[in-house]
Amino acid sequence: MAAVAWAVLASIAWRGVSPGSRTVNRCLIRQARLRNRRGFACDLVLTRSRKSGWHELTDDEARRLALQRLVDAGEEQAEANIISREIVTFARKNCRPGENWGDRLERALKERIQHQTPLQYIIGEWDFHNLKHMTQLPTRSHTSRLIWVQGIRVRKPSLCPRPETEELVSLVLDSVSQFPKRPLSVLEIGSGTGAIALALADSWRKQARGVHITAIDVAKTACELTLENAEIFGLSEHIEVIHASLDEFVALRNKTHGTFDLIVSNPPYIPSRLLKSLDPVVREHEDPRALDGGSDGLDLIRQIVTYAPDMLKPTGEVWMEVDSSHPVILSESFAQGKLARMEFVSYHKDFNGHDRFVRLRRRESP
Repeated sequence: MAAVAWAVLASIAWRGVSPGSRTVNRCLIRQARLRNRRGFACDLVLTRSRKSGWHELTDDEARRLALQRLVDAGEEQAEANIISREIVTFARKNCRPGENWGDRLERALKERIQHQTPLQYIIGEWDFHNLKHMTQLPTRSHTSRLIWVQGIRVRKPSLCPRPETEELVSLVLDSVSQFPKRPLSVLEIGSGTGAIALALADSWRKQARGVHITAIDVAKTACELTLENAEIFGLSEHIEVIHASLDEFVALRNKTHGTFDLIVSNPPYIPSRLLKSLDPVVREHEDPRALDGGSDGLDLIRQIVTYAPDMLKPTGEVWMEVDSSHPVILSESFAQGKLARMEFVSYHKDFNGHDRFVRLRRRESP
């Protein structure tokens, strides 16, 4: 009861404060900080003072308040912890001279709470496989300084990078380390943000290994974003982007491209009937073409497996992220001899223990 009474009094007191007054505002914030130690949500005061209220809080206090707002809106505690931390950091880091960082933070919170927007879209970037680039950060003195920034640019509706796909990249890098030490030719099918191509090209560049990655996507927005990220990370000379479906690319490949050492893909693999059951954060925002894999989730995967023998060099490999039901289906198809020119090498679990990645290889002899 005491907590409720305090909140009501604080709310009443705020109504009598003129927008330009800060004395009472600071007093209320100090009280809010004391109550917040005991887990009391003080947003009755601070949502009325977006310009000065958020501005007066430390980062830790802002995170606690944002966390409470998210949990009150129905967000899971673990997810809310991540979101509150990321959006406070985002609001601080991206605040330009003369701009109130609290306004940016409030907009980010509303995007999540009211529209269930993915966190990656809200902050516009996401860490993937420790990719880093240099950028200029404005300072209060109207100059700028160079800093290292971790994360690739992410925009709606391109598929948001996920931890499982980082695992796919790690598996590919381990596998290719056994390849002969020569320049690599790689095809990525479904580039999205460009995360996979970027991570692979960056890793091989650090190893001074030559690589040319051809990244294709049916979505023009995905191709544009991949090109943008490649330029940001200084990888444009290693990554070629083509706006095309797999069928379209296969039709023109013989005229423009040779064969590849490796094909890698995170294709749409969710069965169509399950799309409605996806979290609204995913279902309402991410490109359905990057999610919907057809009746059994295998539409594009079958295409890849069918075209792979003609697109790969002898003993070239295919790595794919798939639905947990797919490794068994694919291994049985290979065992029945339906795909004689390819062999099923292995499948691997993700960090949640689900069968998630498959490795195929073109047979040396047709």
